[in-house]
Amino acid sequence: DDNAIIYKAPAIDLMGATVNIGIEHSLQAGTGTGGDGAGAARSNTYGSGTGVGVTVAYEGLTLGAYGAERENKNPSVVDDVQDEFNGSWFVNYSFGPVSIGYTETYFDAGVIHNATTDDMVTTNVKTVGAAAGIFTGEAMSIAFNVNDNLSISYSEVEDTYDAQDDAATAVDDVTQKTESLQLAYTMGSMSVKAYNTEISNPDYDSDADKRNVNEIALGLAF
Repeated sequence: DDNAIIYKAPAIDLMGATVNIGIEHSLQAGTGTGGDGAGAARSNTYGSGTGVGVTVAYEGLTLGAYGAERENKNPSVVDDVQDEFNGSWFVNYSFGPVSIGYTETYFDAGVIHNATTDDMVTTNVKTVGAAAGIFTGEAMSIAFNVNDNLSISYSEVEDTYDAQDDAATAVDDVTQKTESLQLAYTMGSMSVKAYNTEISNPDYDSDADKRNVNEIALGLAF
């Protein structure tokens, strides 16, 4: 939100649903705010940027979408860049003790694949925002409140890297998959939280080893 004007409209009541709309615009979407009394340095890479988001809530159902575009004007490799675009949408629904959610995301940094040929290799690490190509993702989650003390949730995310290379030697897409199981239990002043997460093809690297993370946290309130 540096150097940006952000406006969130008052909530609108529409046939029983609550609608929230927001818009943002920046003349310099690639600069950071300086200290007090200091002017922000002008970006030589990015120009203006605009984003729009909306959410609609009706009883236990919530829908939302967001999209943003940023002018990419890197003068050193002007033939290898386009404007950046990213967007997402989601739906959440709660009924009784159960909540479920689903979302899809899209990110295109505007970098043409010829500018970073190595990023197209499936066995190389890719960085969102820097690597050429398009990153898309979809995620789902479900949470169940067993009772006032115990809750269990599960989430699964698939993020796919597409090099956008139409050549005959083009490589296949690489999908990074994350699965996670969470557990939370409270008893009086004590709480126990635990989770297990497994990531396949981390950093969009097809020959990288799987990552497993396990953690148990104990909390006491005095």
